[in-house]
Amino acid sequence: MLKTTKSISLSGQSIIGETQVANFNANINSDNGSSNINSNIMNQTLYDANKAEVRKDLADFNTAVYEVEDQLDAETQKTNHQAESNGETPA
Repeated sequence: MLKTTKSISLSGQSIIGETQVANFNANINSDNGSSNINSNIMNQTLYDANKAEVRKDLADFNTAVYEVEDQLDAETQKTNHQAESNGETPA
């Protein structure tokens, strides 16, 4: 039996000058809203010299992920409310 899931992927990069210092990835399950966020340091020397900026980029990336999670949650609540209004059982 095949079971499929729908997910949303986000990616971001922290760039210092013209060099990628860190890579950020997130995968958000559209069915239940659970998410997985990963970060990888690509250039340790530049990271060490620019921690505040790279960490701000990571915080901004996390905020972008949270916004998508909140959008999915709002859509789910709206769908559930519409189902209840129609006398249906929400998913």
